[in-house]
Amino acid sequence: MWPTAFVPLWSVLWEGIPIHIQIGDVRTLEAENWQVLPDDRQRMVEIVGGAVVQDFGHVAQGDRISCTATVLASDWEKIKRYWDEREKVDVTDEAGNTWHNMRVTVKAYAYVPHFSKAYKLTLEFWRI
Repeated sequence: MWPTAFVPLWSVLWEGIPIHIQIGDVRTLEAENWQVLPDDRQRMVEIVGGAVVQDFGHVAQGDRISCTATVLASDWEKIKRYWDEREKVDVTDEAGNTWHNMRVTVKAYAYVPHFSKAYKLTLEFWRI
């Protein structure tokens, strides 16, 4: 029989553990579908006899970040206040990257089944 060593649970890198983000004063219970939607200002303009492409390049200030997050009811009230009052907040992702002066936009919200004090939010963050 091989001897086993005690390994503290907090020191193990786990796959699939809930990811937390920070939105202003709110730390989410979990976050998923984190993605950056770049603002690539390129469009095609059709003219008689051909087409012209207008390309203004990538405009970083127009990038939007979206995710789905789970929060407690008290934190939902804070996020709702950020949204209603158009308050600018810092947003920190699971990797520790911080975006400053972001506007919070709530795209959808719902109760979490079987947990009446938790909400699942679909959020979007805009650079201001």
